Amino acid sequence: MMSGAMRPVLALAFALAGATPSPQPSATSTPRGELKSIVTVVSSPYCNALAEHFNAALKPMLANDRVFTSVGVQLDDMNNMFTYPDYANRFLDLRAKLRKESDVLLASLHPMRSEIDRLRDSASLTTDPAAAKQMRDAAQKLGDAYLHQFQLSQDLESLVQFMMDYNIQRGPHPLNGWTPEVEAMPSADKDIKSYLHYDRQLDAIGTAEDSATDIAYDIASNRCTK
Repeated sequence: MMSGAMRPVLALAFALAGATPSPQPSATSTPRGELKSIVTVVSSPYCNALAEHFNAALKPMLANDRVFTSVGVQLDDMNNMFTYPDYANRFLDLRAKLRKESDVLLASLHPMRSEIDRLRDSASLTTDPAAAKQMRDAAQKLGDAYLHQFQLSQDLESLVQFMMDYNIQRGPHPLNGWTPEVEAMPSADKDIKSYLHYDRQLDAIGTAEDSATDIAYDIASNRCTK
């Protein structure tokens, strides 16, 4: 079922197509640079766990960032698809692309969550309270990024499901969608991304990833390097 935040977006898009809409969404994205893997020199259960579980969580998280960048382009295309006579074909193409990207995102979530949990549990591998807190803090920041990726992935899945259920051929469509009802809508309501809070979600993901990496590098540099 589509979340409340998603309802208005495709409501607009499919209202433009002359349909009676259901729950719908919005968003935006910024490409992120690669973050380096954490490498430790000191071999200890604590340091080994940091390198293993932090990297195992961060790698798929960064891969998801690249997927979200592609999805952002697709959502931009969706905002404009009803301006073209072949909007039905564009709709079907976007639906297939979003379905593929959504499947990739959803498949990554459980393994990523497991690695973050293992990282948090690894705080017990040291008797130093400060070191234990740093490990938990790194896990918490990765967890924050994960929660935003989880929420955005679920919203995209709901959008895809709506698109799967929607019959794009069901009736005529006024190009550009400038019906009196659409004309009266605020501009933000005409943007699928705005209801997904896409840019805001990606910014939150990036901030949390950067914070987690800063903490992990501090641990690696000061506790796990000779």
